[in-house]
Amino acid sequence: MMRLNTGGTVSGQAMNAKRPRQSRTPPVRHALALAALFMLAACGRSETDRDTESAAQAANPAGMSPGRGGLSRIVADSVNAPFSAVAADESRAAEIGRDVLLAGGNATDAAVAMYFAMAVTLPSAASLGASGACIVHNDKTKAAEAFVFPPITAPGTVAGQPFTVPSGVRAITLMHVRHGQLRWEATVAPAERLARFGVPVSRALARDFQASGGMMGGRAFGGGALTEGSTLTQPDLAGTLASIRQRGGADFFQGQLARTMSEQLGGALTVDALRAAVPQAGAPMTESYGMRRRVYVAPAPAAGASALAGFKGQAPSGPTPTDSGGFAGLAAVDGKAGAAACALSMGQTFGARAVVPGAGVLLGAPSPQGGSVSPVIIANPGNGEFTFVGAGGGAATAAQATGYVAYATIEQDQPLANVLTSRRGQGGWVNAIACPSGLRGGGSSCRSAIDPAGAGLALTAR
Repeated sequence: MMRLNTGGTVSGQAMNAKRPRQSRTPPVRHALALAALFMLAACGRSETDRDTESAAQAANPAGMSPGRGGLSRIVADSVNAPFSAVAADESRAAEIGRDVLLAGGNATDAAVAMYFAMAVTLPSAASLGASGACIVHNDKTKAAEAFVFPPITAPGTVAGQPFTVPSGVRAITLMHVRHGQLRWEATVAPAERLARFGVPVSRALARDFQASGGMMGGRAFGGGALTEGSTLTQPDLAGTLASIRQRGGADFFQGQLARTMSEQLGGALTVDALRAAVPQAGAPMTESYGMRRRVYVAPAPAAGASALAGFKGQAPSGPTPTDSGGFAGLAAVDGKAGAAACALSMGQTFGARAVVPGAGVLLGAPSPQGGSVSPVIIANPGNGEFTFVGAGGGAATAAQATGYVAYATIEQDQPLANVLTSRRGQGGWVNAIACPSGLRGGGSSCRSAIDPAGAGLALTAR
């Protein structure tokens, strides 16, 4: 097994990016200290210590400091606490996002942490090799920004199989630099711990393993049949995440990590190709809704137009998915009215079905529908209030499904849970957070929910 060099300091997060922000939240510093101890586990600790740390990992996935582990129950019981929530296609990733919010992170921090966590817990639909699109609604600027990283076919092949250039880390890095609040390390460390110490296979991932006929368990993840509840450990991916945590996301597309991946793939993925895959960051596609609200969706080449069609009442066609289809979504909101959502695609379930040797990164597959993704955010640019945040998975039509759920919830004034239950995932699963009466009025109308036909999780963090 190849060992990646994890030395050095944190570098710039993207081209022309700033250094990672310093956290002013004391619990996060404790969490980072604890995470640093865990990073030393592979260097001389006993098996008893590793067992203890693995148990701590299962009980405290975000690496929060002692005394904070049970805080979610305490905070959730406080009716005066501001509403914040997450929803994602995979349960452990949602827990990570919730804990990041409780540790003082904003919606962008939670979305970034869930992105990296899902690369570990649901690589079949959201690995570091996935393409996708994210939208952030910034409560300070009262504006939205889109980050689109479409599928770009790599110059070579792996065992004759074409694949896409991994550009998601670059987009997520830029998103965090512009809108994140916690230190970069705090958003990557939880995923690194999941990969290093192992995580139980969730129902979402088990369903995808079953859809692949079981072949992906042995071929890409170094084991036999992986079923729900069995432990999935990914040491190579843990090393990659350690490099991203320590050196910053730029290492993935132009640093030592980029050179290592290129060498491991025999030049099929060149460093020049990684550098050239620049994500599109800028204004989202928008449409006015009512007197004061705007609907924000991802611009072309993403599927924002399909999401808008859904918001105009056009329900997507197609059956309820039986597996992820290589598509996944996540959403987060914080108590200051910040919001972030991402829709990700591997092109098909498990993408190209090839992993970068020594790096543990599952590569995406070129697909005509691979770029058909878009989150949906509805907000008031005048006061910064959001009313809907969502992203879907399970099918290429999930963007339209998300728009339709937003339409039924906001335009038709139906309860979010009722809308999701009545749809039963037709045309794609939807993860959403809705605040029809606004957040700053107390958040009493706010709800977070996942599609009951999916296998995700929605959590509040107040």
